Amino acid sequence: MIAVGGRRTRNGGFTLVEVLLASVLLAILIIGIGFFFGYIIKQSDVMDDRTRALELSRQGLEEIRTLDISTMPDGTTGPVTFEKFSRYMLISTPYSTLSEARLVQSMVVWDGAQGPDTLTLSTIL
Repeated sequence: MIAVGGRRTRNGGFTLVEVLLASVLLAILIIGIGFFFGYIIKQSDVMDDRTRALELSRQGLEEIRTLDISTMPDGTTGPVTFEKFSRYMLISTPYSTLSEARLVQSMVVWDGAQGPDTLTLSTIL
């Protein structure tokens, strides 16, 4: 094909520089997406661990509610181990004027995706 001015034009395709530039941009995009999905998977694992710890902590408080709390001495019981989770129950008398009231804390400790972690729930019975 002859262009205006008598020069020939090339319609043969992309140059090597254009192909390399497009490849580098595509690689950066794919690496960014890969890191994003890796982060999402890690956060999903963290949330799964927290949900399991919350479930175990609630279960511990419910087990204590079924017992006669007034006969229980102050102190810590546990650990009770569930897979990678350990649950401790802490019982104390927070008010000297109400000797029957007990502060019950259920603490779950585990090694998660981001290192050691703890979740504690408490109630007064």
